[in-house]
Formats: sequence, C-alpha cells, structure tokens
Amino acid sequence: MDSLDTDDQLTIVNRSTEHRISKNLIRRIPYFEKMLSHECLESKENKVELDFDEKAFKWLLNWIEFGDILIEMDYMINLCNVADYFGIKDHLMQDCSRYFFANFSSEHLPVVIPQVTSTSKSLNSGAINSFICRHFFKIVNTTYWCEYPFETIEYICALDLMVHSEYQVFKAIQKWVKFKVSSRKYHLKGLLKFVRWCHLKDKDLSKIKENVLIKSHVVAPEICSTEKTNCKCSIDRTKQGCFVTIEELVNKNLRVKVLDDLLPLINQVIQSDESMPLHLLHGKHVSDISFDSGRKMIRIDCKQNNYRLFDHSASKSHCLKMIRCISEEQQRFKEKLEFNKLLLTSKQANDDRVILIDKITKDVFCFNASTERWKSIGRIIDCKSKSAEYQKESCALKTFTFGFVSMDSINFCLKRKFI
Repeated sequence: MDSLDTDDQLTIVNRSTEHRISKNLIRRIPYFEKMLSHECLESKENKVELDFDEKAFKWLLNWIEFGDILIEMDYMINLCNVADYFGIKDHLMQDCSRYFFANFSSEHLPVVIPQVTSTSKSLNSGAINSFICRHFFKIVNTTYWCEYPFETIEYICALDLMVHSEYQVFKAIQKWVKFKVSSRKYHLKGLLKFVRWCHLKDKDLSKIKENVLIKSHVVAPEICSTEKTNCKCSIDRTKQGCFVTIEELVNKNLRVKVLDDLLPLINQVIQSDESMPLHLLHGKHVSDISFDSGRKMIRIDCKQNNYRLFDHSASKSHCLKMIRCISEEQQRFKEKLEFNKLLLTSKQANDDRVILIDKITKDVFCFNASTERWKSIGRIIDCKSKSAEYQKESCALKTFTFGFVSMDSINFCLKRKFI
C-alpha cells in the first residue's frame, strides 16, 4: 500500500487547497493533539476542513515539518492569528512581532490593512488606523501613496484623519488619481465621497469646484444641504488639532489640559509609567506630544491615565525611526548591512530578482533589476533552535544559493516524510 494512503496521515483541506501531513508531526500543535486524542468525527475520517489565509497556513505547516519559517509582511499577522487559534504558545509570535516592528513602513500598508481586525494578534486595526490618521500628511508625500491600490486609498480616506483642512484629503485624492489618470479617473467620484464637505471652508470649496480635474471629468462634489439634515460627514476631522497644556504636580504626576480655541475639552491628572512601550504603532487613546522646540516628547495614554517622558536623545531617536518608517529609503539597507555577513544569489534565468540575505539576522532583501529598487521581503527564523532539544546545535546560516534538485529526489523525500 502507498504510504500516502495509510491511517498515519491527516488530510487538511484549507479553503480550496488540500494538504497531507503525518499525524505524528501535526500533534505538535495543541489543537490537533486534542482533536486526534478524542473520538471526534475529524479524527475518525482522518480529514479536517479549515478556513485560514493559505499562505499563512502553508508556512505554519512548513514550521511544523522543518522547524523554520520565512516571515513576510503580506501574511505575518494572519500567521499570528492562525498560531493563536491553534493554541501555539511558542517563540513564533514573538519573532513575528519583532520582525514587524523592525521592518514595517508605510510601503506595507496595502498588505497589512487587509490582515488586521479589532482583535487580530500582534497588531490590530486600532493601532494601524491610529498610525495612518496621525501621519496621513507624511504618508501622502511619499512615493508609495501614488502606488497604493484603490482599496488602500479608499480605506485611508474613510478614517478620522488628523488634518488641518478637508482640502488636504481632496488634494491627496487628486494626487493619486493624476498619477495614472486614464485608469484611475473612474474612481474619482467614489473617492470624493470621503471628503467631508460640510467641514470645508468656503475658500477651499471654491478651489475644489474650479479644480481642473473636477471640471475635466464633470464630477460634482456632493455638498451637504445647508440644514445638514442629511449630512453624512460624520465628525469634523479638523477638530483633532488642539492646544495642550501640561502642568507638573507632586509625585511626578502631571495635569494635562486639552483646549479647543482656548476652551477646555479635557482636564486630566496622569501618572508616570516607565513601562509604557515605545512602539511606533500604538492604540487610539495614545498621543505623542512634542515640546521644548521638539527636543522632548511625552507619550500620553488617556485611557490608562499614564504617561512616559522622552528626553532629548530618546525623542530624537523616536523621530528618526518614524521618518524611516514612513519614507523608507534604500539608505536603510546600507546602514544595517555588512559586506562580509551577506549572501547573494538569484535564479539566474528569466528572473529579474537578486536575493540578498544577512547571515546574522537572517533578514531577506530583494533587488529588482527592472525597477532598480531594493525591498525587504522577510526574515527566516529557526524555531527549532529555541527548543531544548536543539539548543546545542548551531543555527548559523552557512549559505543560501540557487541550485538544481531532480524531481526523483523531490518525490522520494515527499513520500518519505509520510512514513
């Protein structure tokens, strides 16, 4: 009998893709250990049906079989969600989180946004939305903005963006449409719905009506009625710009007052908390306020009633990280790579990509010869090296290169793993 047909195999149908894996291997996952240890329908039929992102699930199986995994932005959050669902309490989620915060930039928004939910692991929609809203103007001024797909632009423009004027939202939409006007002009009317017209100043509304893009494509702004009974503009996004006063109290406590046109909106006493994380992406109740001409910064969590103070060096470091996070430059690769610690390879034929790997960090970069641009594509992590069984083994990356392996060898190895 073919080893693939024995009772020692579990068939997993994830969405439309079928996977077969040894029961001994899959038992390493708590979810499957529990399932196979009980007389449930799935264990009797040696088959289970799941509904997860296929890339994330495929790499999870690779992690189970081979002990390592390539973390990439386009499925990293989905991978964390799958791992959490299956009850995997390992270094995997920590490695994913470290990789994300070390490599995320505004370039990755199109692949990150579809993965996040209000309860997603490692990063939730609240944190990513807060990042976008706070740094909207900076994101619009990157080269990435014009390269985003329509769905990403639509998602961003619908948020409660921190803007001085709704005219900034209009200009951002205009910039994206004009970049490829022939193919994007059809999206103009739909995107203009995200401009909150009743919060526009008269002079800005006049400029929009006279705009060449609006006139040439005969698109009329959907202005709210003067009574505003049918207003769909939601909150006034421009009201998020406020004056803030901070007063020192006893026991390191501070009093924070938020003012709207010098009228008080918030009057709150907050306590020092040096354990507050300094992530660039944080929750919607967290605000970073710069003062002393930008030499210092304070992070305030209005929900937890606490704060953390950044001195000059910490504030400068945080600011530089944010700049790199939003406007990713090739210089970043040059700063963090050393020639004698690199591996360089490619498929050599019919492939414009050159793969570069840092042997120490195991970060993977790709150079596209057609566009002449570098891109960080992931990090290889060795999960087995963190278990007691493998701690004595060296996990140094010796090489990563291109070569040929016969189909006979591949098929033999694929069959052998099910025995």
